[in-house]
Amino acid sequence: MNQRDFQVGDRVRHPEFGIGLVLEALGKGEQAAVIVSFDDKSRRKLAVRFAKLTLVEPPSAPGRKS
Repeated sequence: MNQRDFQVGDRVRHPEFGIGLVLEALGKGEQAAVIVSFDDKSRRKLAVRFAKLTLVEPPSAPGRKS
């Protein structure tokens, strides 16, 4: 399974906790974990290999071309 390395500042979506912001990225590979602040103000430390996180793409700014 090819998992993504999340970085501080990434917006992510968790199937149970919703959308959050990565505050810390810890470890690498199988040991990778992130601390995420979710929109309900909760903070959770999650093991990346189990958390089923997906990256939330920021919306394009009006008037900007990709």
